Amino acid sequence: MQLDITNKECFDSFIEEMRKVLKEHNPTKGNSWRTTSEHILIDNLMEEVHEFEIKDNPDRELIDIANSCYLLWAKRKYFKGV
Repeated sequence: MQLDITNKECFDSFIEEMRKVLKEHNPTKGNSWRTTSEHILIDNLMEEVHEFEIKDNPDRELIDIANSCYLLWAKRKYFKGV
């Protein structure tokens, strides 16, 4: 356990994990989320929450949840009419 790690270092590490997973998905999913309805993005988020509850790698699922939140946020902020 690293008790001396700063909040910024934790956040930066978390963001790096998010980027790594998004990069893994990019070849197959690309920017398709930009034209996906908010309702489907919310459904995807809820599916990730469910996977967090049942899968063997909860840390990975937390990153998937965070990425789903990011995609929904970006959709609403930048691509709402798309």
